[in-house]
Amino acid sequence: MLTEELLRRGHDVTLFATGDSKTKAKLKYVYKKATGIDNFRQIHAVTQVDMAFKNGDQFDVIHNHGGAYSLPLTRYVKASVVTTMHNDYYLDPGTPQIKQFRDAGHFVFISRNQMERIKGLRSAGVVYNATDTEKYPLREEKKDYMFFIGNMTPSKGPDTAVKVAKQLKQKLIMAVKIDKKYEDFYNTAIKPHVDGKNIVLHRIVDFEKKIRLYQQAKCVLFPIRWEEPFGLVMTEAMSCGTPVVAMNHGSAPEIIKHGETGFIANNYKEFVSYVKRIDEIDPKKCRKWVEKKFSIKAMTDGYERVYRRIAKSS
Repeated sequence: MLTEELLRRGHDVTLFATGDSKTKAKLKYVYKKATGIDNFRQIHAVTQVDMAFKNGDQFDVIHNHGGAYSLPLTRYVKASVVTTMHNDYYLDPGTPQIKQFRDAGHFVFISRNQMERIKGLRSAGVVYNATDTEKYPLREEKKDYMFFIGNMTPSKGPDTAVKVAKQLKQKLIMAVKIDKKYEDFYNTAIKPHVDGKNIVLHRIVDFEKKIRLYQQAKCVLFPIRWEEPFGLVMTEAMSCGTPVVAMNHGSAPEIIKHGETGFIANNYKEFVSYVKRIDEIDPKKCRKWVEKKFSIKAMTDGYERVYRRIAKSS
């Protein structure tokens, strides 16, 4: 989304990605197709990143989405480098990596919460992730079910979603990805409650079905237990006009406008009470909030400001 919008605005953009990528930018690659083979994932990432930085001196700005693999190379190019912290697991606060890479270019955080937790890096500010609102269209008419979507991990709180649904005697549809290491959690905490009627579970859904589930749900449950740095589920849901009830962790209070596009709960009791009030939320307000704060335009505006600022200071 960022690449295509930068091109539309007249920037000269080169994308370093796999050869099967679809873009109007100049595309450079080492591998013709993306690979999901875990044993080779690290060397594939390093090889791709190496190609980008080897050509780095021809650019004003290199925008690194390659995570930790790129950081050691940032010191060896003349271009200004900005790294978006899509995940913060490789630079957890207090780890030696923070000291090692604090001068490795500039860092953009995807929420204020993330920026406040990770100290010691050269910050270029906060730019929120975008949701393509054309692909997540508004629907005002809702059906009588709640929706949970995400990885089947304790940190995402799927067991809390099930508990809420059972307590309120409401239908819950779940669309989840279950990694092998969380099969035991699923088998003990979730599976016994799935009856195909009141608690319905899908193992991964295609894009079209995901959109329908978002659009028709009366609310999305987001009962996370961790400091999630962004959370696209929230913006995707609100783009479809579907309010979100979330636990007060990570970026949730920044993404949800409490009382207008959903609710932020501090505990389980509050969470249940807010689900009961979900009819107070206007779907059109959810959509307008995403268009204002989390659209492709808003994200690209933010990155343009970053590029200009770091290029001037380089």
